Amino acid sequence: MRVSPRAGLFAVAVFVMLLFFAVPSSQASAASPSTAMVQEINKARQAHGLAPVRRSGSLRRTASRYAGWMLKRDYFGHLTRIRASRRFRRLGEIIAMHRGRRLGIRSTVRRWLHSPPHRAVILSSRFRYAGAGTRKGRFGRHTSRTWVMHFGSR
Repeated sequence: MRVSPRAGLFAVAVFVMLLFFAVPSSQASAASPSTAMVQEINKARQAHGLAPVRRSGSLRRTASRYAGWMLKRDYFGHLTRIRASRRFRRLGEIIAMHRGRRLGIRSTVRRWLHSPPHRAVILSSRFRYAGAGTRKGRFGRHTSRTWVMHFGSR
């Protein structure tokens, strides 16, 4: 049986397409910055004998919005009220900023753990949920990255 060149080319094209869809790209399989930050926080909590926090989509969204809001307004600090889902009775917030575009997840967690107020939030057994948000942009004249984490308990 003889196969035409056109049929052989079609078979190769189908094989390449199957390979493309069967092998996930490294970007698709990599954890999002938010997920990676919560994982790093959970490592710190585990090292101190605490239960991990569960990821919350609503806390991630509010943290992301606040991270962007700060850059947009050239403001860095806490507001008097944390704007998050009303599902949570207790809320906590930690923030960080550094120059450059890199995520700096480990270094950010390390700095938080060396700051008593931030450490108290991270290591609070009261919090069961968390969401992290990050944005990169201009702060003053510098390219910067902001991180916000919202913690909650029901």
